[in-house]
Amino acid sequence: MGSFTRRNVLKGLGLGGALVAVPSLSSCGGGGGGGTGGKDAITFWWNPSVESSDQMIKWMNGVIADFESANDVTVESVIQPAEQLATNFRTACQSRTGPSLAHQYSGPYTMQFVWENCVRPLNGLVSQQEMSNIMPPEALSLYEFDGKTFAMPWYNAPVCIIYNKALFERAGLDPQSPPTTQAELIEAADKLRSADITPWTYGVKNLTGIGNFAGMFATQGLDDVREVLPVVLGEESYTAPQYSDWLTGVQELIDAEVFNPDVTSLEYQDAMNAFLAGRTAMAITSSLLQFTAELGDDVGVMAPPAVGDGELAGSVHFNPHPLFITSFADDPKLAAKYLAELHTTEALNGMYEATGFFPADDRFDPSVLANAQDQTLWDLMETKSTIGYQNYWPAIMDRENLFLAVQALFAGEQSPQQAAEAVEQRLGQWRDQAGPELENFQTWSQSQL
Repeated sequence: MGSFTRRNVLKGLGLGGALVAVPSLSSCGGGGGGGTGGKDAITFWWNPSVESSDQMIKWMNGVIADFESANDVTVESVIQPAEQLATNFRTACQSRTGPSLAHQYSGPYTMQFVWENCVRPLNGLVSQQEMSNIMPPEALSLYEFDGKTFAMPWYNAPVCIIYNKALFERAGLDPQSPPTTQAELIEAADKLRSADITPWTYGVKNLTGIGNFAGMFATQGLDDVREVLPVVLGEESYTAPQYSDWLTGVQELIDAEVFNPDVTSLEYQDAMNAFLAGRTAMAITSSLLQFTAELGDDVGVMAPPAVGDGELAGSVHFNPHPLFITSFADDPKLAAKYLAELHTTEALNGMYEATGFFPADDRFDPSVLANAQDQTLWDLMETKSTIGYQNYWPAIMDRENLFLAVQALFAGEQSPQQAAEAVEQRLGQWRDQAGPELENFQTWSQSQL
């Protein structure tokens, strides 16, 4: 699982915040039935990435307009904020109203709703030929349960480190040879600080974006990302070195003053804004579009430095965020038709051009890659990539567990060992209380190994 080919491995989006307001649940209708003026209709709930929201919304509006005109139907687009993407959908499922087609975070974030009977199987609505185009194939298998497929990956936005070449040069660093190891990163940070440049700006306030950061480091002691499953199921302890040593590596970076001192008072978007303003040499992103548009050739792209000794050390990670048809959709066939529309070559290429995301479909034409940075990222994905840990980790154990550990580490409230012990304790509490969810997770996990 450590490499990418056009039919094999691609990457996905981290958990960025949204920049747009959200209509109330009561305004969303009931599963997209009826329609305006007697037309057939669906309601589509989705979240545009914080890094490219304006462009993605504009692109989506164009796709919807073309689809409505060609099919004499209505598609109601309802944008959801990142932090409420899951909770809003759970409310919709409980009331059996809202979307007929929905976008969700990957892996267990989506599968939890399969287990809650909120998602309709795609079998019989989407052809096997259509699903065979998904790349990598193991991304599609994430959404298989009880012999059925419940969701289709939509796009894979790789999470990488971007760096400012001009600031590297000012500090006497070679912009063509960014750090590849922990030691090299610390050395580069020393030179950047000596030149009065903040090495790496990051923010953990409100927990947003920690999935991107943790994904870079959390699996570096592993040979396969699926090795986290025994930890989730209680067969291994998170305190074992291969799972938790990355926390020690992050602490070493904190002690070496690689990060800005106000990490805990900044949000994820604040850090990216600092990079755009030229105030920091490095930042994390899941979309290059805004950065290359504003900073041009000064933007460099690098994989995370290797801080572990597993085969996944230094890998770029991705999460294949999917689309699915709700179990309460009034017109599942129309929802399936629009899902297929979003996977046409024209739509896939258009999404990339508007957002910088790489679609999770081999009908995407990589010859449209727009710049050297995108080509570098594509090459990294071909040679060194992995599906992110979040795809094999209970969704509730992110914001209510691992994210808290990272935040506590940056705040100086816990040592790496204490943070790892807290993660293990909260996992145990989840297993004690999860009931049927744990049973479903166990069944699903067996199909992933």
